[in-house]
Amino acid sequence: MVRTEVSLDKQEYELAKKEAKALGISLAEFVRRAVRRALPASGEAPWVRYAGLVESGNPRLSRSIDETVYDSKD
Repeated sequence: MVRTEVSLDKQEYELAKKEAKALGISLAEFVRRAVRRALPASGEAPWVRYAGLVESGNPRLSRSIDETVYDSKD
């Protein structure tokens, strides 16, 4: 592991500490997780990090993906 220093403004620091405490982890672990989420997974295309971020509310969406994405049916 490499040790590094990060500067946060007071509000960012306080919010990060509060969230880390709520999760039951250290501030350092919270920052490591945040960095991991921001980076593409090893060997995956960069767009993969966005998969699953948008919900339509339609449980049958995968059955009509062409119509949803391209506004047309095959």
